[in-house]
Amino acid sequence: MASMQLVGVVAVSTGILYWLGRCIYRLWFHPLAKYPGPRFAAISDIWYIWMWTTGRYPFILEEAHKKWAPNELSFATIQAHRDIYSTPSKSKKPFLKCDIFYNNGDVPSIFFERDPVKHTEQRKLLAPGFSGAAMKAHENIFHRNIDAFVEKIGEMCAKGRGKGVDVNEVIPWLTFDIMGELTFGESFNAVTTGKMHSWITLLSVSAYAGIFYSFIRRIPSLAVVFSFMFSMSSLRERGKHYAYTLETVRRRMNRTSPERDIFTPLLEQGTNTETDLVSQAQAMIIAGADTSSAVLTSAIYFLCESPSCLSKLEAEVQSFKYEQLTGENLLRLGYLNGVIEESMRLFPPVAFGLPRISPGDTVDGHFIPKGVGVLVAHWVLNHNPNIWDDPYEFRPERWLRDKKSSGAHDTPPPVIFPFSAGPHSCMGITQAYLEIRITLAKLVHTFDIQAVQNPGDWIGTARMYMLWRKNPLMVNFQPHKQNSISEAK
Repeated sequence: MASMQLVGVVAVSTGILYWLGRCIYRLWFHPLAKYPGPRFAAISDIWYIWMWTTGRYPFILEEAHKKWAPNELSFATIQAHRDIYSTPSKSKKPFLKCDIFYNNGDVPSIFFERDPVKHTEQRKLLAPGFSGAAMKAHENIFHRNIDAFVEKIGEMCAKGRGKGVDVNEVIPWLTFDIMGELTFGESFNAVTTGKMHSWITLLSVSAYAGIFYSFIRRIPSLAVVFSFMFSMSSLRERGKHYAYTLETVRRRMNRTSPERDIFTPLLEQGTNTETDLVSQAQAMIIAGADTSSAVLTSAIYFLCESPSCLSKLEAEVQSFKYEQLTGENLLRLGYLNGVIEESMRLFPPVAFGLPRISPGDTVDGHFIPKGVGVLVAHWVLNHNPNIWDDPYEFRPERWLRDKKSSGAHDTPPPVIFPFSAGPHSCMGITQAYLEIRITLAKLVHTFDIQAVQNPGDWIGTARMYMLWRKNPLMVNFQPHKQNSISEAK
């Protein structure tokens, strides 16, 4: 008995000594020990898990950079972003996607595909559906859906008698309806029904599950703990999400139409399985709809908080008639585009960092050993006071080049990367800008827009679980006094 106790004591002591030795190595002798940061982050992945589960990932990482300027480094400079995410060359090896974060099963979508060759093949196949020419051909889809949305919220606000609508709820109706048509040739009909489609409501569950899977890959021994945290009902909901996507994909496969959509090249190739198609469909719709929704919602918030900016935008868009608010015309509106850029800077739709693995190369002047994880979180970059004047102020003027405009700059402002950069940049950038410009312009052209009550720190109360989880934002949309909604059109 005594010998068994001795064995137990020796085993526990050995484990403790090993853990202490590893902590000492990581804190003082590891190649990354020279970089400042949270001590707990240097010795354990639990810090990373805690950061995600609180929903405050962007804010916590920002605070860490303010305080300090395991095997990962987070940067907050434009040069670092270029070094990590730009297109590789003969003299520059690629920073591959991190296997812990991007390992998403045997059939990864274009977003999760880590193999550069396979990713390039997928991108070549899908890119034509997102091109400028394709979006111009589909512009009627945007206008038809946006016009229906403008009319819908006008009716809702009229019936609500000043109670307004929750833009955090209604904006996704529009963006997912549009993305459904562009991808499958069929709408989710959320605007028509006035409620979120069940497929959309399951998104947050599906995204949240993805976070937990990345945790398990970091610390496999905690799989049992996470299985309790992530209930069986949530896993069933994720299964429903997959089943509905599969059903929609099958309908699209069985339908022939002269109209080309984003899915057309995938079907024409003829080699994709149903599982391949479901994986791509989920990624495209989530990325395409949620990004635009986050930008539009935050833009409305900032405009409600800045009446002078809203007045300037109203004056600019009302220089056109409603039917003249086309993609081509709106491209020339400097203040509108400044509002959009500034909204994406202050509230980036993808606020976290997209992790990459160093091939053994330099990032922002620092040599990073091979195998070390690196990233640039857009939230931290976009609020870096070393890059931006008044980084927390909503100032669309910082994006203007017209010297006649108050607050305009002679020199270009720093860049932002809301759609990332390089070979893995978002293919839907043209679609997103077109949708956001037309929607915002038509809303401002038609309505007096006011928050029902002071939204307070609406940004600070948001939580990031892969997708933003935002509190209600009640806004009243009343037709401009000089015209009704029908007259505005």
